[in-house]
Amino acid sequence: MCDADIAPIAGGRKAAPSLARRTAEAIGRHIGEVLDNEEVAARPGLLQRIDPRVKVLSIVLFSVTASLLRSPWLLLAMVLAALGLAAASAVHPASFARKVWGSAGLLAVLLAAPAMTQLITPGPVLVRLGPLSLTTTGVLGAVTLVLRVVASAGIALLIVWTMRWTDLLRALSSLKVPDVVVATLAMTQKQIVSLMRTVQQMHLARESRTLDVGTTAENRKWVVGRMAFVVQKSIKTADDVYDAMLSRGFTGAVRTISRERRPGGQWAWLIAAIVTCGAFVAVDRLVAR
Repeated sequence: MCDADIAPIAGGRKAAPSLARRTAEAIGRHIGEVLDNEEVAARPGLLQRIDPRVKVLSIVLFSVTASLLRSPWLLLAMVLAALGLAAASAVHPASFARKVWGSAGLLAVLLAAPAMTQLITPGPVLVRLGPLSLTTTGVLGAVTLVLRVVASAGIALLIVWTMRWTDLLRALSSLKVPDVVVATLAMTQKQIVSLMRTVQQMHLARESRTLDVGTTAENRKWVVGRMAFVVQKSIKTADDVYDAMLSRGFTGAVRTISRERRPGGQWAWLIAAIVTCGAFVAVDRLVAR
């Protein structure tokens, strides 16, 4: 059915997409983002040339550094450094910023917002809003928290985004992470993508077999029912996959055929990361005096 076959509503406008269509399109976008990781990891960028084990250690190093910093200006500098690394790794800074803000930044703002009010954080009033007046101490603390979350989550997302999933699993195994954790992560990633495709196909199937978009209540009831079905399917699939793995001799260790990078530039990156993080912490201590 083409767009011309859709009956227009009053005023010559076409009917708005149904909830099923909007949900299917949103799921499709998320699947595309997951699969896009392979394409980003194959680009000729800075972080793509770093050994996965070194990158995993870098995530820990930068996350600890961000948690130790108290100056919002230094945290902002870390955020800008993450944007610079994104550009050097052939990742568009605007796209990277949207992903970080959508995944971590917005949640951090929602969590930090109550702490800005005088009810939670007493101090000099910055903006008078009655009982919800904003204090200078509260706003400074909230800004620091948001920048800390964005800085650590941004660098972690960028490092993982520029690494194939199999390389990440191999790096975790090399760093002596328990095999059960690595195996769980491997199966979780595969099953999430599979279940998202299943949900998308269910929504598109309903859309193609329904002439009426239905009421909002009916659409919500159908979506809730499909959510319960997906939960049941995920549990059954997990049991079936585990039984199949055991029958084929799975012992708990995940093996990959990825090759390790040569150690030349890896030490240079690790030393540079340690020096940079140490400089951030040293400057922060001087500023905080």
